[in-house]
Amino acid sequence: MIRAGAGQSSLSSTKDAVGEAAEQALAQAGAPRADVALAFFTAEHASRPGELSKTLSTVTGAAKIAGCSAAGVLTVAGEVEGTQGVAVLVYESDQIQSQPFLIQPLRDRDEAVGAEIARGIDDSTGKDRLLVVLPDTYNGQPQRVLESIDSQTGFLPVIGAGASESGMARTTYQLCGDTLTPNAVAGVSLSGSFRADVDITQGCQPVTGSMTITKADGNLILEIDHQPALEVFARLLKGPLAEDLRRALMVLFVGLPADKSENSVAPGKYVVRNIIGLDPNKGILGVADQVSEGQKIIFAIRDGQRAREDLSQMLGRQAVRMAGKKPAFGFYFNCCARGASLYGMEGIDTAYIRQTLGEFPLIGMFGGYELAPLGRANHLFAYTGVLALISEF
Repeated sequence: MIRAGAGQSSLSSTKDAVGEAAEQALAQAGAPRADVALAFFTAEHASRPGELSKTLSTVTGAAKIAGCSAAGVLTVAGEVEGTQGVAVLVYESDQIQSQPFLIQPLRDRDEAVGAEIARGIDDSTGKDRLLVVLPDTYNGQPQRVLESIDSQTGFLPVIGAGASESGMARTTYQLCGDTLTPNAVAGVSLSGSFRADVDITQGCQPVTGSMTITKADGNLILEIDHQPALEVFARLLKGPLAEDLRRALMVLFVGLPADKSENSVAPGKYVVRNIIGLDPNKGILGVADQVSEGQKIIFAIRDGQRAREDLSQMLGRQAVRMAGKKPAFGFYFNCCARGASLYGMEGIDTAYIRQTLGEFPLIGMFGGYELAPLGRANHLFAYTGVLALISEF
């Protein structure tokens, strides 16, 4: 049996906010205490680490605590952006074993950190597993951490997001037990008898068909379909975008194959990467990933209406999987570039989730990037929402 609940608060006092969110979570769970408590909180509350962890432990009674700072937080009740906020998830279960972790330092230790995370994972055969990973966005290379975990354990689903903040603190914080620190990876490993349904929704949608990179060097795209890459990109620029290149780079991106061996940019098969530079004299595009000759590519645009449509389709797939059953609890890791900055108003993602799946314990955050499985591999995503639903069999 799984009993879970979630709550959130926008109170300015750290003690009061954590207390309010935790009490709401316990009330929804219908339990006086919990085994596990997960918390996401804006950076204002990270300046009071003693109050945060002590209140969370005292109110929930949980011995296992994990979480991180976030630019915004959310539950199924709504989203908190642009102000202080705390979200808390609690659960207890006789069929899920949970092991929180905190590994530091992260900087320049990606492979070692991934290996250490892997060593703490329950590798018992016959158990379902899910790994929630919350790295410091400003330190480390998350794709290398994922590859290191995978090399030690083989494939197991990883979800999570880069710990974030509003842009003022320039520091993120990771929480485990009574320790709150930057330059670390926090998270929790789940194993036992449960079902995890994970799906993603992209905030950027294709505006071209599949093309081929015909000349490349590192992260530089020199030619696409035997034409200078910048010429191909420039043909997409219409109206105001043609007049303001900086704005164009904020809304137009490349889509690259998530699985390089499959080399497909079909729907659900690609990852979005920023265009980080261009050379008009040489016709070159620089992108935030390594590319190679023969690799498929699309261009995609960040667009609120298209993102709503993709969100609706993803939730439809999740509803089919749930077949009318309510999740025991869930996680939603949303990109900082979604929310109000994408839609022009707050609360769109959670409103769609609530409308499609109903009321259930959900915790989430706005992160610096997102982590999720696609196919049989885990990937780093951008401009994406990752929804993981945890259910009893």
